[in-house]
Amino acid sequence: MKRFLLSIGVFLLFAFVMKAQMTAVSESLTQVYNTPYARFYSFNYPSKDAAGNDVVLSSMLIAWNPATPSATDSIESLHIYSHYTITSDKECPTSNSNLQDRLLFAMLVKASYASDPTTDFISRCIVIAPDYQGYGVTRSMSHPYLAQELTARQVVDAVMYGMRLYQKLVDGGQALPVKTDWRTFAYGYSQGGAVTLAVQRYLEETTLDEDLHFRGSICGDGPYDLMETLRYYLQDDGDSFDATTRHRKGLCTMPMVIPMIIKGMLDTHPNMAEHTLGDYLSQQFLDTGIMDWLASKDFSTGEISKKWYQQLQNGLDANGRHYTPEQMAELFYSPSTNDVWGRLDKVFTPGLYEYLSNEDNFSTVPSEKGDVWQDIHRALADNNVASGWEPRHRIQFVHSRGDMVVPYANYLAFSDAHPFYLDNLYRIDDSLTPSDHTDVGTSFFLKLFAGAYGDYFKWVDEGLPTTGVVEIHNSKFKIQNDEIYDLSGRKANSKFKIKDSKLRKGIYIQNGRKVVF
Repeated sequence: MKRFLLSIGVFLLFAFVMKAQMTAVSESLTQVYNTPYARFYSFNYPSKDAAGNDVVLSSMLIAWNPATPSATDSIESLHIYSHYTITSDKECPTSNSNLQDRLLFAMLVKASYASDPTTDFISRCIVIAPDYQGYGVTRSMSHPYLAQELTARQVVDAVMYGMRLYQKLVDGGQALPVKTDWRTFAYGYSQGGAVTLAVQRYLEETTLDEDLHFRGSICGDGPYDLMETLRYYLQDDGDSFDATTRHRKGLCTMPMVIPMIIKGMLDTHPNMAEHTLGDYLSQQFLDTGIMDWLASKDFSTGEISKKWYQQLQNGLDANGRHYTPEQMAELFYSPSTNDVWGRLDKVFTPGLYEYLSNEDNFSTVPSEKGDVWQDIHRALADNNVASGWEPRHRIQFVHSRGDMVVPYANYLAFSDAHPFYLDNLYRIDDSLTPSDHTDVGTSFFLKLFAGAYGDYFKWVDEGLPTTGVVEIHNSKFKIQNDEIYDLSGRKANSKFKIKDSKLRKGIYIQNGRKVVF
């Protein structure tokens, strides 16, 4: 009876907590910070988790607010910002301690682009920057790292709800109105680069791109293809993509992303429901305390690396097991002080390492639920945003060939899947080569927000949705006469013109032009 009453008590407590959370949806924007050019607001918005349950998430909204607005001033663009990989709650957009992002956003709306009147619309903007599930008001929840469709949907939910709340300020005469023909851009770096691409895909597939006047994306060094990322870790010996780096086969230079990826798949992919972290990560690696650190949201990636460095120097006692410094050196490699890389043959369980090391396993993606290795393969492949869709708006990629954390293979995965669209619907800037991930990110944000990348926005803004016919400028295939090719470059029909053909509905290439049939 006591156990029954205790269970009822726990249930009622849980229901009370959930109800409290569900009533936390914001009815208005809360102003938290001001600059001479911008107002910073936070808000909580309704969304869904991986299981389809209601969840309340948090977001920042930054609005252009000139010190002396004119009667004709208005918001001319909406920016969807998806942030990079974080492991500490103090790094999320709504955190009071995240002064770095606030400074960057203040730079963006300080008319940084005003030297070119054709780009004024960039800084006359609203920026919506969600925390992601697992940060902000959902700090106690697990973060579904690189669960692309889920995160994209939650980000778009923030955009739609945040704009509704902003309109309330406009209606009350407390904010600048939104211009009738405003335009929307999405951008982000690292994890945010992949989320940005997923956001574009989600907007296009739901036709919300039309509602938001969506123009396109700017994606920096994002993990668009997780399998290609792992293959780089296992195979690259410092000489890939015409860039010389310190990377060597079997090493991961930012090892905390490995458990984040696997935990994200376990929490969100239906094939992974029966599996555990112990199926994929070695006991020694789990004994370091990494999962507790990630769950706490107290430590940044740099602070986690320092904790590992101490274990590498002093050994480790955990869960009744002792590891000497020599044994920790089998797990970690430190190229410099406090910089710790993971040796994947010791980070992964032997079974997973063997599976990922076998090139034959990459020839096809498992189509059905299979064994423990095939299921993680399928989960990673299902969160690939490099292929499996045809973009309708422009994408500006920025990617260093020397990135050892998110390798250039991720951009190549996208370009290989869309060979006909280069310099038309997407283009690449790899001028930050050979810099590694952190340095590229610093340059990306400083140039983006300080105005040096104004041509990116202009190029994206000039593109039109690809309905109808688009010229192909950089085709990898020579197309002659009336031959018809699919988007993979295979001949689909060489006897008929598109209008005469019995081809299935879809997008084809004929006479160097993309045609919707």
